[in-house]
Amino acid sequence: MSMELLFENRKLIGKNILNIIKDNGYTKSSFSRLTNISRPTLDKLIKGEVDSLATFKTHVRKILETQGMDEEQLLNYVPKYNAKKELVFALSDNAPENHALNPKAQEMFGILEDIVHMYELYYN
Repeated sequence: MSMELLFENRKLIGKNILNIIKDNGYTKSSFSRLTNISRPTLDKLIKGEVDSLATFKTHVRKILETQGMDEEQLLNYVPKYNAKKELVFALSDNAPENHALNPKAQEMFGILEDIVHMYELYYN
């Protein structure tokens, strides 16, 4: 398999790199240090936005070396946790009629909702 084929499929390769990061418990920063690829370049690889074949080859080789993979394994990478998990929420609606939260409680629930959304983004 040629590196040119990987380059032609760089969007898929980027998605697979992200799955490798998630499956192995790396953060983008730790993966960047491990592979000696700058964080901005790693982000471009993940997004499939590296336009130079030479740059693409250099960095993909670093990833293959650190992961002990070959080109075919990277192209056909299957995520370990493929299924998207459904989030389950338990709600209680036993407040008295015409009940309104005070502004401080509304603010706190807004922050809690933001945290749940961040978790949902990272978890999936």
